[in-house]
Amino acid sequence: MIVGPGTPIVPDPARAMSIPERETLRRPPISATRRSEEKLTVDELCEELRISRSTFYDWRQKGRAPQCVKLPNGSLRIRRSDLENWLSDCEAAA
Repeated sequence: MIVGPGTPIVPDPARAMSIPERETLRRPPISATRRSEEKLTVDELCEELRISRSTFYDWRQKGRAPQCVKLPNGSLRIRRSDLENWLSDCEAAA
């Protein structure tokens, strides 16, 4: 595209979005069954629960965090279904 004098520059709306917002544009919609199999990163979990990483690791050390899957590279993932079950248990205990 050649831009010369007098050519209006139209901003790309995707550039104005944050990285997570842009990622959702690229991902196909998740079906209900696939959503239950979805695995969250620690950062995604912390963002969703609005807690810090240190709080998550504190809960994990005390056995109060949702069940995690440890990948061969050492990173953790949390199944969406395990998170939903854990939240239900927290509600029942409240």
